Amino acid sequence: MGRGGRGSPAPRRPVDLTGAISPLERNDLVTLVNAITEKLHNDISIIFDSPPVTPVLADQDIGHHHLLALSLRNTKENANPGLSSQVKRATQVPKPTSKVTGSGEKGDSEEITPQLRELKKEALLFYRKWQTITMQRFRDLSVMEANAPQANIRGRGRGSTRGVRGGRAGRGGRGGRGGLTVTTGPLKTPPNHIDRDLSRRFPPIPTSLWTFPVEKRKLLLHISLLMVLSLQEYSAYARLLLLNLTSSLNLPLKFLQEEEKRIAQGLSQLAVDVAAEQATEQKQDENKPIGKTKARLASMTGPFRLGAQLIAAGIGTTHGGHGLRLPAAAGLLGPMSDNGIAAGSLFGIYGTRPTSKMIESFSREIQDFGIVPIRGTPQEDYVDAKAIPAKSRRLRVIIAVNGWVTEKDDIARPWKYLGDNAEVYVLRWEMSALQSLGGALETVVRSSAWAVAKKAVTSRTIFTSLIEASWPAELMKVSKIIDNPWSIGMVRAEKAGVVLADAIMRSKIQGDRPVSLMGYSLAARAIYVCLMVLAERRQFGIVDSVVLMGTPAPSESRVWLTLKSVVSGRLVNVYSESDYLLGFLYRTSNIHFGVAGLQQIQGADGVENHNVSDLVKGHLRYSTLTGKILKDIGWEDLSMDA
Repeated sequence: MGRGGRGSPAPRRPVDLTGAISPLERNDLVTLVNAITEKLHNDISIIFDSPPVTPVLADQDIGHHHLLALSLRNTKENANPGLSSQVKRATQVPKPTSKVTGSGEKGDSEEITPQLRELKKEALLFYRKWQTITMQRFRDLSVMEANAPQANIRGRGRGSTRGVRGGRAGRGGRGGRGGLTVTTGPLKTPPNHIDRDLSRRFPPIPTSLWTFPVEKRKLLLHISLLMVLSLQEYSAYARLLLLNLTSSLNLPLKFLQEEEKRIAQGLSQLAVDVAAEQATEQKQDENKPIGKTKARLASMTGPFRLGAQLIAAGIGTTHGGHGLRLPAAAGLLGPMSDNGIAAGSLFGIYGTRPTSKMIESFSREIQDFGIVPIRGTPQEDYVDAKAIPAKSRRLRVIIAVNGWVTEKDDIARPWKYLGDNAEVYVLRWEMSALQSLGGALETVVRSSAWAVAKKAVTSRTIFTSLIEASWPAELMKVSKIIDNPWSIGMVRAEKAGVVLADAIMRSKIQGDRPVSLMGYSLAARAIYVCLMVLAERRQFGIVDSVVLMGTPAPSESRVWLTLKSVVSGRLVNVYSESDYLLGFLYRTSNIHFGVAGLQQIQGADGVENHNVSDLVKGHLRYSTLTGKILKDIGWEDLSMDA
C-alpha cells in the first residue's frame, strides 16, 4: 500500500481474535479509534483557520517592518516612545502583502489565501485516504460470540464483524460512532491519569475501555500497533493515533515506547536476515532479473520465519504478547508477516538501492554529506542500512543537525541527551563552512568590540536596531569577520535543506517510518527549507515533530502554517529576544517578515513557542543548551544522565 493510500490497498485480511477479546471490546476499540482519527482530522483543519496576525503601521519610514514592530510593542526596553505609539495603532488583520514562495520571503500577496486554501484541501484529502484505509483495517477484526458457529469466522454471525461493522464509521467519520451502539459501559475519561504529561498533550477520548484491567488495555494497544504496521508503513499519523489511544486507555507512554522497541527489533532482525539471503541469491543469479529474485526471496521468508523472530522479541508469546498467540499476531501484521522484503522497506533496507549509493548522490550537492548514528562506533557514517544491529532499530527516526562546529567539537555532542526509543542520527554537512562560521562567531564574541557593542544594542533592544538599521560603530568594525562566513553558510544551509528533503521524500532514507527533525542556527534554516520543499511537494504524514532553535528565517504566520501542514506532531519555535548576535547576522536578510529566532510565531495555531531569553543570552549558547531546551519543552524521550 502506498503512503496515505496512494497505492492500491492491500487485500482485505479478516483477523479472528475470538478468545482474545470480546465482541463488545472489539466494538469499543473500533469506536475509539474512529473518534481519535476524527479528532486528528479536526486538528489539521483548525490549523488553517488561524486568524492572521500581521500588524501594519502607518506610512512612516519604518512602516514595512511590521512583524518586528509587533515584538517591539511587547518589549519594555523601548527607547523610542513615538515608535511605540505607532505600533499600538496597528491593525490586526490587514490585506496580505506578500506571497510565500520557495523561501517564504517575498512575492505577490494575492495568491497567499488561495495557496493556503489549496494546501488545506490537499492535506485533508491525504489524511482522509489514510484514515479510510486504517479504519477499514480495524473493521477487519473478527470476534465471534461464544455460542456462535465456528464456520462463521468472517464475521457474519451475531456479534461478529458484520454485527459490529459500524456503518460508515471510518469513512471520514460521517457515520461517527452511530454504527456501533453496543458498548461495554458508559463513555468517560479517567479521573486520575496514570501519565499526566501524556494526558495533557493528548487529552483522553471518552471510552469505557480504560476501566478494564491493565493487561486487557495493554493487549488492545498491542493489537492496534500490529494493525497499523500491517499497512506496511508506520506513518506520523499512525504514531499520533497510538499516542492518543495510549492516553485514552490510561496507559503510560513508556509502555507504548517499549512495545515499539520490541516489535522493531523483531521485524528488523527478519529484514536483516532476508537482506543477507538476498545478497547471496543475487550473486548466484546475476544474470537473472531482479524482480524474479525478489519474488523468490519473498516466498522463502514466510510466516514461519517471521514467527521465530517475533517469538525472540517476545511477540506472540503468553507474556510478551499479552495473551495474543503467534497465529493471531501474524494475522494482525498482515502483509508484513508474509516476507522480509516488506519489513526491510519499513527500515529503509533496499536490496537494489544500497544506502551508500544514496549518500554518494547527496554528496554531489553538499560537501561532507553524511548521516552519523549517535550510538555505536563514534563518527562512523551510516552507509549500509543492513549494518545497523537489530537491537538498535526503532520504529521512529530522529535527524539532528548542527548549525556550526569548531575543530574540537564532536558533532554528536549537542544531541547526546536524546534517548534510545528512537534511532537518532546527526546530519553532517559542509564541515568546512560550519567550522569557518564557528571560528568566526567565537572570535567576535570574545572580542572587546563585541562587549562594547552589546551594551549599546541592549540599551535599545535588538528590534529597534533592526527596524532602524542602526548599529554601533564597534559592531560594524567586526562585521567583516563574520558576514562572509554567515552568508556562505546561509546559502549552503538552503542547499542542505533541499537535499535533506530529497533524502526523506524520494530516497526515503528513513524507510517508511516517521522522522523528527531538530537543529539550531543555520541547521534550523536548513530544516525550514526542507519543510517548505516537502510542503510544496505535498509530502504529508512523513515528518513527526520538529524543533527549531534560533532560526534565521521569517516569523510570518502564513510561512509557519505552510511548515505545520507537513509536520504531523509538534512544531516548536525556540527563540530568544536576547540573541543580539543573530539579529546582527540577519540584518542583511529580508527582515520585513520578522525573525523566528528572535520572536514568537503569532497567527499560526499548532505552532509552539518557547522563549529562552533568560537562558540564551548569545547565539553560541544553543549548541551547549540543546539538552536543557529539549527537557524544558517536554521532549518525550531524553536521557539527561548521558
